Amino acid sequence: MKIVTGTYLKGEELTTEGENFRITGVTEEVLANRDGSPGDTRFILALSGAKPLVLNKTNIRRLVAAFDSNESDEWIGKTIQLYLDPDVEFGGEVVGGIRLRAVPKAAKKAGKPTDEDAIPF
Repeated sequence: MKIVTGTYLKGEELTTEGENFRITGVTEEVLANRDGSPGDTRFILALSGAKPLVLNKTNIRRLVAAFDSNESDEWIGKTIQLYLDPDVEFGGEVVGGIRLRAVPKAAKKAGKPTDEDAIPF
């Protein structure tokens, strides 16, 4: 993962292949507009080993579908894969952005060890 400054995770910090992260928390925050005025309330995912991710409607729908629950508390502890999708559109233009998907249990074990996995010696 490439390090980029800022408070929240950005697409350019990810690859198109993706990386696995465990959801450690979900909060709602009022984010500021570019002019500094209060903006919309957004869901924020806290992730193990990464900056927080601001969720958009598409990624919220993907979380609900992946975990069969619209209760964000039930997402905590689940593993997701975040990746850069170069085809994401915003304002009618292709700008690229972060997408997510659930990680099957078998794939979790094949990847990097997580806090709940034993570290092999």
